[in-house]
Amino acid sequence: MNIRRDIAAVIAAVVAIAGAIMGVLAARPAAAQLQIAAEARVTLLSRAYNATGQQLFGRFAATPGNIVFSPYSIGTAMSMALTGARGDTASEMMRVLMMRMSAEAVDTANAEMLSILNGYDHSGAAPVCPPGAAVNGRNCEMPPAGDMANQCRYGMLLQGDRCVGAGTVPPSARLLAANALMLVKPGDVMSPDYIATLRTKYAAEVFAGASLADINSWVSRKTEGRIPTMLDRLDPHSSAVLLDAIYFKARWASVFDKKLTRDETFHLSRSQQAEVALMNQTGSFSLVSRGGYRALRLNYQIPELGLVVVLPDDVEGADAVARRLGADELTELFAALRDGKARKPVALALPRFKAEYKADLVVPFRQAGMEKAFDPVAADFSGMTGRPAVQERLYISGIMHRAVIDVSEESTEAAAATAVVVARTAAVPVRMAPEPFRVDHPFLFYVVDDTSGAILFEGRIADPR
Repeated sequence: MNIRRDIAAVIAAVVAIAGAIMGVLAARPAAAQLQIAAEARVTLLSRAYNATGQQLFGRFAATPGNIVFSPYSIGTAMSMALTGARGDTASEMMRVLMMRMSAEAVDTANAEMLSILNGYDHSGAAPVCPPGAAVNGRNCEMPPAGDMANQCRYGMLLQGDRCVGAGTVPPSARLLAANALMLVKPGDVMSPDYIATLRTKYAAEVFAGASLADINSWVSRKTEGRIPTMLDRLDPHSSAVLLDAIYFKARWASVFDKKLTRDETFHLSRSQQAEVALMNQTGSFSLVSRGGYRALRLNYQIPELGLVVVLPDDVEGADAVARRLGADELTELFAALRDGKARKPVALALPRFKAEYKADLVVPFRQAGMEKAFDPVAADFSGMTGRPAVQERLYISGIMHRAVIDVSEESTEAAAATAVVVARTAAVPVRMAPEPFRVDHPFLFYVVDDTSGAILFEGRIADPR
């Protein structure tokens, strides 16, 4: 991974987006101008998060085994720290995090992206009922039809003197993103302005006098128990912990038939094999071929959300492909998979897989050039305290990330959380034969959101058992 190349790609993208915006703003009404500006901010933010994610992936991939993490969660937690940074500390963080907006624009874009992600859950929406039927809880009810006292229409069943049936519910996905500021030490270390920014732009919950148990309990609740322990300990000098958590559960647009799942050979390497459960489905999928790999997209019920599987041509090629897939190429790949021309009949075989991963991010960010934020003497987070750094010196003493994913026949469930510890100094014709896409060796995956452009989860599966 080349950080300068990715930064150059992001700068080029910014120039292109800015030019497109200026070309249309003058001809649009005020409301449309605001919408275009919001979409541009979210696009730039997601590209920065994605680019940071690929830099981190390059560091993680140096160690063998399964990987899963959330570029979105890491980016959001670091943005909450960035909004309190000042001077050289802020400049260094902006450069390493590949931000090409002002800190205020980053905060605004985070609020807009949070609204997008939390808008996919329609599970509480009332069902839509057939004509003449009324909603009753999660069902629809209506009287029997015509003169036939026991005749029900629309597939409803007679219960007593009423016809009852399930209504039509909108496609839904549980995609819940949440943030928090845990104030560990009593006192007024964090300024009211900084707390207000986190509340308004990041919808952050604020807790005073928080303990290690409070931190872990909050993360566990926000990830539906999938990450029960975020931090193993708190440094006695810790003043606050910035938390981001994301939970995702979505049903496939086309579920796999469990009867077709069977144990088959998965090539762990050129010389090692294992029997794993492969889910099988023949259908229409977006599939593209690139030099050295092929990529397939599986949609969830919410079509803006999808799982992209990248399968290297070489059994041992996952790491080489991962090094190629910087933010720029991934953006192009995801766009190609959204193109209707990429859809074709595919005989898909995909492993059921689970993975969990944890990482300390201080070393990777230091290696990328972020130094001052971790320096107890040089760090400047006076935007958090509202006081000059010489009076109240804060620095980042730790960044921990944890993530899990579970892919099965019916759905995908994933969760991730990031903790930043702040311390004080002291359609194709059916007649065509389906193209095989047999995921029988190590592969990469990306859970993506088309609306924001964000990579929500990504990783490498070296062994799906």
